[in-house]
Amino acid sequence: MAQSAGPEAEQRSPEAAAALQAVREALAAKRCGEARERATTALEEYGPDPELYAVLGRAHVAEDEDDHDDEAERVYRRGLDAFPDNLVLLAAYAELCRAADGLERPGRAARAAQLMARVEELAPGSQEAQRLRDPVPLWTAQSPAPQLSLSHTQRHDVRQALAAAPGLAEAARLADEEAGQHPYSLRVAIRAETLAAFTRPGRPLLLWLIRAPYLSVLAVLAVGALTLVLDASARWSVWAGAGAVLALVPYRLLTVLESGARIRAMDRVLPLPAAAPEPASPLSSPPPPGLRDFAVLGAALTLAVFALVSPMALKSVPAEPKDYPRYTVTPPQEFRGEPLASAVPVVDGVGSDLASLWTETLDVEGAFAYLYGDLSVLGNRSGPDALILGATGDFRGTPDAFLKGYELGLSESDSTINEIWQPDAGPGGGRLRCVSFADDMEAPGARVACSWVDDGSYGTVVMNERLDHDAAAKAARTARDAVLHGGVRV
Repeated sequence: MAQSAGPEAEQRSPEAAAALQAVREALAAKRCGEARERATTALEEYGPDPELYAVLGRAHVAEDEDDHDDEAERVYRRGLDAFPDNLVLLAAYAELCRAADGLERPGRAARAAQLMARVEELAPGSQEAQRLRDPVPLWTAQSPAPQLSLSHTQRHDVRQALAAAPGLAEAARLADEEAGQHPYSLRVAIRAETLAAFTRPGRPLLLWLIRAPYLSVLAVLAVGALTLVLDASARWSVWAGAGAVLALVPYRLLTVLESGARIRAMDRVLPLPAAAPEPASPLSSPPPPGLRDFAVLGAALTLAVFALVSPMALKSVPAEPKDYPRYTVTPPQEFRGEPLASAVPVVDGVGSDLASLWTETLDVEGAFAYLYGDLSVLGNRSGPDALILGATGDFRGTPDAFLKGYELGLSESDSTINEIWQPDAGPGGGRLRCVSFADDMEAPGARVACSWVDDGSYGTVVMNERLDHDAAAKAARTARDAVLHGGVRV
């Protein structure tokens, strides 16, 4: 097996080696500030050293803050300028880039593949290459779950730990203890680091997003909708901004917390000895999202639509609005070869018409939401084959930003937006905007969503398949024309 230590280690003086060890000990004890100070002093006193650069960068990453991540990248790049083929530095920089948010740091995220390929080229059998080849092995051969995202598994493990302990502090202590008993399990280490992060001041408030992930989305959107209704006399107002911030901030904080925990866990877990069998995970495999979860998320999406349109729907208008199309809404019995799911019972105690369930629950006239696909197999898949939802009403003068609502939701989810385009809306007029996206375990562009708006309707079509630009736009126009009828102006 190729070794990660290079000739730099042989040239290191005893004093520099002692300084490096002191930095490592400070970082292991989570004294990140001290570790950075010692590493900076050692670099100034003893000159460039690749492992000092690497540990200085990790001391920044451990702070779990954007500014420190930026500084860590600068440290890694300075180190690679002096030692371009050092495996320790390349692997550390690759891990930082792999964990970067593709929307906020697209350049950094894009460099991960190049850095990982370079490590593989220099030392294909090294510990660094093995670690980057499978950077977050959350599942073992005994409990595979490739269809689930990293965050889904991470949150499942936290919920299980909280359910088995009397409180957060005890759950964090037990998780840390178990991580010590399973030093090769990255998943166990991630659970321990995540729970430890929640114990810091102010962060336990985010636990409600973990305990009830789907209902929390619905609750946050409901509060955001209320803020809009309170000032519905204005088309767009400060309440709209307040509602958006309220809905997005908690989830953004949770995403940063989870990402930082995964990075710290990778520094903590020990590499599996050569030829040793992979140990069985002590953690149970998380279940995939169920049909009840899809129903709640569907209700949340419908509520999000009306949270955005409520200022326009409730603003002062003449008693009889004129000159906008009045549509009647009828769901097609089939869309892209898949049947309307409303003919199948969905949840015990709930009527069979899922679209009717959402509309009646929200008591909003003019809403529609239709699910297409075979519900009997949804539990083993990433979602329905297609979802068509929207509203009818007076949408004259709706700004272009309104078409970005679905993208806003994707930016705070586990999915990555791969491409955005605005095709011609077709003979029916209006505007159309499409986005392709995928979650952590899917190929880029695995799913497509297109939103339309015209004078009398708004809607979104989500398709669980890869489509090119023309095919996606054509499917969106087909869905709109199949759902909306009439369009008479009075």
